[in-house]
Order: sequence, then C-alpha cells, then structure tokens
Amino acid sequence: MNYSHAQLLDELAAQYALGTLRGSARRRFERLCEQNPLALRALHRWEERLIDLASGIAPVRPSDAVWRGVQQRIRAASAASRRGQRWSLANLAMAATVLLAVAVSLWIFLGWQQHDLVARFTDQQQTELWRIEATSRGDELQIATTSAVTLDPDHAYELWALPESGAAPISLGILPQRGKATLSLNATQRQALTSAAKVAISREPPSGSPTGAPTGPVLYVAAVVIEA
Repeated sequence: MNYSHAQLLDELAAQYALGTLRGSARRRFERLCEQNPLALRALHRWEERLIDLASGIAPVRPSDAVWRGVQQRIRAASAASRRGQRWSLANLAMAATVLLAVAVSLWIFLGWQQHDLVARFTDQQQTELWRIEATSRGDELQIATTSAVTLDPDHAYELWALPESGAAPISLGILPQRGKATLSLNATQRQALTSAAKVAISREPPSGSPTGAPTGPVLYVAAVVIEA
C-alpha cells in the first residue's frame, strides 16, 4: 500500500479519528503515524475538524447511567496504569484521538435523544420556516430558523400555544428571524404547550404583544407533533 499518497493518508486518518478503522488496520496506522509525519499531520487535521464539530453542539447533561459508565472506565484505566503499564507519547496521542471521537459521537447522540419535535412551520409552498423542539424536561424550546423566513426589522414573530380547550392563546416567546435561539418556559407556558393541539405565530411589535394576546395578524399555524 502506497502510504505516500495524500488522499489515502487522509482517508485512513478520517477513519481512525472517527473510530471506524479497527483491528490490525488500526494498529498499522498507529505505527505509521509514529514513523510518517505526513500521516500524523493528516490525523491532526481530522482532530481539529472534530473539535470544531464538538464546539458547535449544545452541552447536554448525560444520564446517571452514562456517568457511572465513564467513572468505571476511568477507575479501570487508573488501575491498569498503577500496575505498571507505560504508554509512549504517540500512543497517548492516539488514545486522545479515540476519546475525542467517542466524545463527539456521545454529544451528538445525547443531543438528538434529548429533544422532541414540537412543530414545523412552513409556508404555502411547504418550505420550512421554523423548526421547534422541546428538551426532554420540557422547560425549554430550541428554535431553528431557515433562510426562507422574511426579515421584518419593524416587527417580531411571536409564538403562541393554542389550548385544545379553546382557552386564550398563551405566548411562548419571540422567535428569531435568523439562526437559532432557546426559549425558556415557565410553568404556565409548559402547561399550555402540553395541552395545546396547535401552535401559531403572529406578527407583533418588536418587543412582542403588549396585551398578552395576539394583536397582529396570525401568519402561521402548525399542529403540535409531540407534547413537550
């Protein structure tokens, strides 16, 4: 195998960093990084990419079971070290890479698992405008805005829970017109969202409705997919 080929080294480094290179192939790449500076630089590039990916993921507290598993592994590693196991500097670098890949995968997995879809707002052409998800605790809404949302610097887009009982709408907060945002919910808002069959968006003054009820036109209505 021609290890001087840059594309091959990059592919091996990516597989190693992501944990998909296993067995004898993984050990060969570890030895290669000890001897070949090009391979080591390729691995460092992938480490930096994974670090950038991890920095963009919102922290989510792992469950007690996950923490117990981490603590058990740390204790096992410490015990092995006390028995006299010695790692070379290169091996330590490789181990750090593996841990980084595992950490990124864990944060991604936990981030996906800790949110339930609440609603998707679309326009008449079914283009998604806002995607709204709730944390597993139900005390926050994670809002993602697409570029299809019309910017309106003179107004705000306000989100409302529409109780199935027909009671008055309850404001859940102001939606971002670009990017992402988090809306914290109080007990009244959580209850309103739990009992809502639909949510709506109205156009309001920049600081939101001054009356606690929609004052501008209701622009969009969407069904609640999963109760928060």
